[in-house]
Amino acid sequence: MTDEQEWTTHSEESEVVEEHAESAEIVDESTHEDSKQMEILDLQNKLLRAHADFDNFKRRTRQEKEELSLYASAKLVTDLLPVLDNFALALKSAETSSGSDGLAKGVDMVFKQLQSVLDSAGLRTMDVLGHSFDPNLHEAVVSEHVEDRDPGVILEVLRPGYFLKDKVLRAAMVKVSE
Repeated sequence: MTDEQEWTTHSEESEVVEEHAESAEIVDESTHEDSKQMEILDLQNKLLRAHADFDNFKRRTRQEKEELSLYASAKLVTDLLPVLDNFALALKSAETSSGSDGLAKGVDMVFKQLQSVLDSAGLRTMDVLGHSFDPNLHEAVVSEHVEDRDPGVILEVLRPGYFLKDKVLRAAMVKVSE
């Protein structure tokens, strides 16, 4: 083989090698792009699943909250049913008895039972008589000038106020000194 033939063969071989290298790079790039596409699709699927799981979680918690609010007072009402029964018995007793002592005693017993149930649920009566007026706890409906009292002191409780645990359930309606 002559130098010229050798050079032509070598040149042809280089072209073939370059073509193979280019096609290998294209295959590598397309494989790399395919793996990136697969990874992107996998991440999108995971995101969609996480979004669906979160939506289901929100729906379940909303339903549980609605259910809880519907039946939150069930225990209190169940505890009050015997009180209701006793009120019915007291009224029936009042119809048949000629004296009012039995009625007063029956109503007093039922009142104490009701108070006991409400106390166990966390209800507390506000002790406000003689204290300073606080608009967060009291509702002043009447004011009166009293010589020996400082202004803003509660003189009389017209309707009691209540706390449920540590929260004001109902403000006390009061008469306040001027």
